[in-house]
Amino acid sequence: MSADRGARLGRHWPLRGLVALRGEYPRVVLVLAVGDLVASFGFSLFFPFLTIYLVQTLKASAAEAGLVIAAYSLCSIVSGIVGGWLADRIGRRPVLIGSVSCSTVLVFSMAFVTQAWQVGLVMLLLGCIDPAFVPAARAAVADTVEEERRPRVFGLLAVANAVGWIAGPVIGAGLSTLGYPLLFAVSGLLIGAYVVIAGRWLPETHPARGGAAATPNDERTGVSTAPPSAGGGRLPRDGPDEAIDPARLRVFIAFLPLLALTEALAFLWVTTLPIYAAGALGLPIPLWGLLFGLNGLLIVVFQMRVARSFEGRSKPRLIALSLVLYMAGLGLVAFLSSASALPGLAATIVLVTLGELILMPIVPAFVSDLAPVHRRGAFQGLAQAATGLGSAVGPPVAGAILDAGQAAMLWLGCAAILGLVALAFVGLARWTDELALPAARERLRIAMPDTP
Repeated sequence: MSADRGARLGRHWPLRGLVALRGEYPRVVLVLAVGDLVASFGFSLFFPFLTIYLVQTLKASAAEAGLVIAAYSLCSIVSGIVGGWLADRIGRRPVLIGSVSCSTVLVFSMAFVTQAWQVGLVMLLLGCIDPAFVPAARAAVADTVEEERRPRVFGLLAVANAVGWIAGPVIGAGLSTLGYPLLFAVSGLLIGAYVVIAGRWLPETHPARGGAAATPNDERTGVSTAPPSAGGGRLPRDGPDEAIDPARLRVFIAFLPLLALTEALAFLWVTTLPIYAAGALGLPIPLWGLLFGLNGLLIVVFQMRVARSFEGRSKPRLIALSLVLYMAGLGLVAFLSSASALPGLAATIVLVTLGELILMPIVPAFVSDLAPVHRRGAFQGLAQAATGLGSAVGPPVAGAILDAGQAAMLWLGCAAILGLVALAFVGLARWTDELALPAARERLRIAMPDTP
């Protein structure tokens, strides 16, 4: 083996890659990534099987199972807004820790419920609490990472989240055979690990609360002042009365309903597709768990490459591309039968995962681009609310269509609407082209040390 080839292999060696992360990203990003990993593992143990549990064990209908998911999503509309508002006022850290702590208790309590309405009540309460951490975490990323590097950072968080989703569904399928109470108890304990991690290592990054007043490479805040090539810069203190750009606000307002519709349709592969796969297509639950794990595996392998390759590209156009992939994946389901279920569903998951690889890092990065410094939490909270609205409407409507025996209409209709939304995002891209977004260090006034 030549020395050059050995060096190339060495650059991709996993341990060297892990060590490199510490030098490339601020500490707050790494803490959020580790926390996302353990929490996503906890949620992925039970969430892929929640609708199956409701329908097969608690004897709920597909529409009722969709309403349980909707209970969570409806409350997430308010909790996302409140969480973002609080993150701008009391700080990112207390909102995140408080949200995850309460979520731990609620998920653990599901081990003791025995009726569908009780599961619905817990999910409703969980929706009031859990989504509040999302705008706080995303605002913390925007506090510590300059604009052009945010897609890769959100991509890193998506990878951490996906690692949990690789093993979670597979292990969850096994635990479900031992009883769903055990499954929920283990899930709650794992989510609680995020509380410990955040309580010990997560710094406060809010510009008005010391997060931007750190000295270079401050170990208390974890905010790096390295040049962009070494991991990104810190944000200086800005006045709380910073004006909102009307042009960016117009784009943001137009973006919110499109985001809600996107989530209403894209979320169906997580909620409604399992019911259809296990019922009409006769796919065994353990096999669905393995297929679900394929999603996480693909994200781990390709997410960072995709996020890096799309830096500097038009974000609305990238979202449109992701929706085309979702359209192809969900449309394919309409043509599957019991004989073709396994390869067909595998192809569907590959296609929707390709769409997810683009959508997951681009949406929060786009919101961060549009938000003023001291409204980051609020803007991310409104985006989270739009996501919650979509996930509240989509599953019960899709479940009702499925109960009516109109599966082909459901999946083909989803594909058609996704195509129309993709066209709408192409139109939105023309508005963003007119904004001529300035460089990150000019618009956000990121304080960078002079480099030789």
